[in-house]
Amino acid sequence: MIKQTYETDFLRWTQEQSALLRAGKWAELDQEHIAEELEDMGREQKLALQSLLRQILLHLIKLQYSPASAPRSKWTEEIMELRDQAQARIDATPSLKHHAHELFDKAWQQARRAAQRMFELHGEQVSVPDICPHSIEQALDPDCFPGSEQRTDR
Repeated sequence: MIKQTYETDFLRWTQEQSALLRAGKWAELDQEHIAEELEDMGREQKLALQSLLRQILLHLIKLQYSPASAPRSKWTEEIMELRDQAQARIDATPSLKHHAHELFDKAWQQARRAAQRMFELHGEQVSVPDICPHSIEQALDPDCFPGSEQRTDR
């Protein structure tokens, strides 16, 4: 019955499992699916940070390489917001720091491809470098933007 509920009504399953946990009814728990869900939660944390890093890098690429002038302040504002979100996620889940460089590398490749497509779509002749011109520290630094000096007091 428990496994059937997992397949047919996930919300109900979560409520039942929570009640069983709180009641200490360990033998009645759907341990296999609980373990899967916990693993999925961890993966989602990593994917969320990777997505934020991708968005930050995409905006940094546009600021650094796009000849467009009008949307620059919007890109800067979005970078500031995304950095705050990424830092909040890292602060709330400190173990994400152990995965940050791997996620950053994946995010760079995604951002690079997306930026190249966007530049082509808008008829901009821009070549995005294969290697990221920013470190993860620069990408997350609230005061670091292309063309500005990197802060040294950190």
